[in-house]
Amino acid sequence: MSWEDFNARSQKIKVEEIEDVVVIKLNSPENLNAISSKMLEELNEVIDMIWYLENKSGVIFIGEGKAFSAGADVNELYALPNIHQAFEYLRRGQKIFSKIENLKYLTVAAIDGWALGGGFELALSCTFRVMTKSAKVGLPEINLGILPGYGGTQRLSRLIGVQKAKKIIMEGRFIDSQEALEIGIADQTCENKESLIKTSFELLKKFRGKNQTALRYINELCNISMIGGTDQNFKTEALFCASALSTQFAKSKISEFLEKRKK
Repeated sequence: MSWEDFNARSQKIKVEEIEDVVVIKLNSPENLNAISSKMLEELNEVIDMIWYLENKSGVIFIGEGKAFSAGADVNELYALPNIHQAFEYLRRGQKIFSKIENLKYLTVAAIDGWALGGGFELALSCTFRVMTKSAKVGLPEINLGILPGYGGTQRLSRLIGVQKAKKIIMEGRFIDSQEALEIGIADQTCENKESLIKTSFELLKKFRGKNQTALRYINELCNISMIGGTDQNFKTEALFCASALSTQFAKSKISEFLEKRKK
């Protein structure tokens, strides 16, 4: 199936190839590219299609509109009826993000605006992150009485160290591009969204002419170098997040958040 065919029926994702790079656009600007079940379904399909492509130099993820992605679809999270369905919902997202993390090509999250919660977890699944000067990232789930559930506790800890990750996640604060660059979340920054794709392309160009198989193996080995039992860690995170979602404290916080958004 061609990208034209995929784009004709997709609702939340658009894909194009520019030179030898696949650009995946999160295309739900009306809700700041919230990561819904439908978006996850389409992301999963796109990632599976990329596995069959040859001679590409990388994949870029970017958001349409004012945000990369403001996070998981809070309405869907709030509607989950019990801990079991919440656990399965979170595990599905984790598995798709793990497929992105271990994709055969290098990946870049091109971040403008907000990359929060599940949106930041998607960015953390990429090999590299490029941020505009005005971009902000964060895992603010604690402010809703819950915690990251798409791999955020694991990937951020691996990226910047356990202690820094704990503090950022527990505070639920936002991180600007300058701090992100200083602590190792961002690999590069650029002035604005107009230069974001170009900067991301230039980053990927550094690896052209190198053995793609070797690059993939390096990526996978570095991902697992500091950990053991990754999948079990992700399962535990999903279980804890599902448990937090089922508490009355979280339900009241999320309800409050949704009511404010309606105004």
